[in-house]
Amino acid sequence: MGKLVRNGIDYSTPIVDGRLDTTSTNPVQNKVVTNALNGKQDTLTIDTTPTEGSSNPVESNGVYDALAGKVDKVQGKQLSTEDFTTAYKNNLAVMMANPLNHNAIFRGANLTNVYTVDEIYAKVHDGSFDDLYLGDYFTVSITTDIMTKYTGATFESGVDYYEMGGGTDVTARTWTLTQDTEPQSGKTYATKLTKTENVTLMFAGFDYYYNMGTALTTHHAILIPKGAGFATTANMNGTNITVGAYFNSDMHQITLPCYAKSLKTMLGNHLLSHKTLLSTAINASTPSMAGVGMTGASSAWAWETTELQLMNEVQLYGSMVWSSSAYDIGVDDEKLPVFNFINPVCFGRGDFWLRSVVSSAHFANCAGAGNAGTSVASGAIGVRPIIPFG
Repeated sequence: MGKLVRNGIDYSTPIVDGRLDTTSTNPVQNKVVTNALNGKQDTLTIDTTPTEGSSNPVESNGVYDALAGKVDKVQGKQLSTEDFTTAYKNNLAVMMANPLNHNAIFRGANLTNVYTVDEIYAKVHDGSFDDLYLGDYFTVSITTDIMTKYTGATFESGVDYYEMGGGTDVTARTWTLTQDTEPQSGKTYATKLTKTENVTLMFAGFDYYYNMGTALTTHHAILIPKGAGFATTANMNGTNITVGAYFNSDMHQITLPCYAKSLKTMLGNHLLSHKTLLSTAINASTPSMAGVGMTGASSAWAWETTELQLMNEVQLYGSMVWSSSAYDIGVDDEKLPVFNFINPVCFGRGDFWLRSVVSSAHFANCAGAGNAGTSVASGAIGVRPIIPFG
């Protein structure tokens, strides 16, 4: 059929690709319009409320009513600053209802001029740990009589020598000026250095030993020196031996009780004694788990009462590295929470001792670069103990 043109106007069907030509200005045949309209919806259907699966438009008021019925906080409309702050505080309060969640928050705040030692103790002792978090710290001044074991055959003129008391109970360690003119068999002697220093104590964990050992049920915090340890370095033993393992070392029997005494004075007698498993003997011929041909390994342990003790490798790194055997670990088989957030030398580079036996001549340490290391027992490096406070 040809075009229908009248008076110069094209009345034929203006269809392009099966659709009405939207660019044409010509009239359209009635039947074409009818056919086009037959394909449209007779009446527009509008939903009054949002309806699942519907493709119909929704009344504005229906949308508004539906949104008004939703929760205003979090899932729904944007919170005001005031509402957001309230919601945050409420959620934080719920989380902090469990005090052990303080083991999962690192803050690193200086509490020195915020709370007194007694106020900090109250927050620890009641088990709430209110406003105390990992990495928080406070600085105290301590004066310590540091004893160094003397192994000479004669006493030098003009030097004061002290003899040890208290037996193997390190919490009862005493030193008295000796009346002996020469060293006597069966006695332990030492010289004394009095040292005053500021030490910064950092929170490393909360209720770490709770219900462990002989069922310790006193709420407590674990403090450690923030840097590489106390100002004065010390050795594990006077010679390069590990006989007697950690518990019988000069470090545990002589050096640490000195610091325990000065810390108890400064911390208001809130240094917490507890029983824990410590290595007590080695077998010099047993191959060490440290490998690389080292021999000598811890071979026994015992429940011992202690106030201060060195960290083992697991508490610092989360695993054994140079440790000679499982006897070096005991119940201290969990990484201190603070070291999930910081590295060992984050706040001070310097070698410091760990209590793990490595061989018949070596103990483990952490080197100043942060790497797991070892040192012969007579080496003089940093003293960075665990300080249970509660």
